[in-house]
Amino acid sequence: MGLSSVAKSGLLAAAIAVAMSASSASAAVVYDSAGFEAPKFTAGANLQGQDVIAGPWLKDTGTSTATISTVNTFAGTQDVVVNRVASPTGDTRWSVTKFQAPATGFNVFDIDTDVRVEQATFAGTPPTNTDFGPAFGLEAYDASTTPLTPKLIGSLTIDSTTGDVLYQAAGTGFLTETGTVVSRGAYHHLKLRVDFGTSKYQAYVDNVLLRTESFVDPGIVAFTDAPITTFAVSGTSIATATGTAYFDNYSINVIPEPTGAALIGLALTAFAGRRRRQAVAV
Repeated sequence: MGLSSVAKSGLLAAAIAVAMSASSASAAVVYDSAGFEAPKFTAGANLQGQDVIAGPWLKDTGTSTATISTVNTFAGTQDVVVNRVASPTGDTRWSVTKFQAPATGFNVFDIDTDVRVEQATFAGTPPTNTDFGPAFGLEAYDASTTPLTPKLIGSLTIDSTTGDVLYQAAGTGFLTETGTVVSRGAYHHLKLRVDFGTSKYQAYVDNVLLRTESFVDPGIVAFTDAPITTFAVSGTSIATATGTAYFDNYSINVIPEPTGAALIGLALTAFAGRRRRQAVAV
């Protein structure tokens, strides 16, 4: 093999190596609760105000509670127990603010958590005197626009009475069943994937894609927060819905888009072009 061919082969190998490196790049961590473990989180304390270095965790005006717990952990010794109270103000959200403007190649955000929703039953108005909910899970918001009215990107929750996995429909925000029912009293992995390239979000449970849906609200331009959430599923249960769920291993990551194949294709095309020009010159 002549020197010229060796040099070209080396360039091609380098291009492919760079492409493979880009395609396998790991996720960029935006926030990691590290399992809600000490010393970032204090057992027995409210979630609000915890993790002062990477957070802090904030709470809206709802009156339900979230406490660092040592009961029913998924892994490690601590988790978060969320209790929805029977009150018209029981719908409550806790989050860390992490403004992220999407950029080329970095348009996809993953919000992950493990959640154990306990079986809930309570008096209500539907036909058998049992209502639905409350729901527990994840939401994603854009609160970057002016005026500061949060826009809902999407949601993924579990109904604690029925076990239905729910999402919110684009345009209306209506809670809708995915068709999947999960067990209560056991942990399930939730992933809410937000894609600014397509303006869609995806709902995964236990690594299975259940739904792809357009962003719920219009005019969304950035990611600001993804709360741990509890809310009454129906209007008739807003003042009566009570339930409990445990959250562990919460994280937010930016997922680099797969550009490796495109880079490899460009490298191969350029190499083939050089070979053709060389053949003509000879």
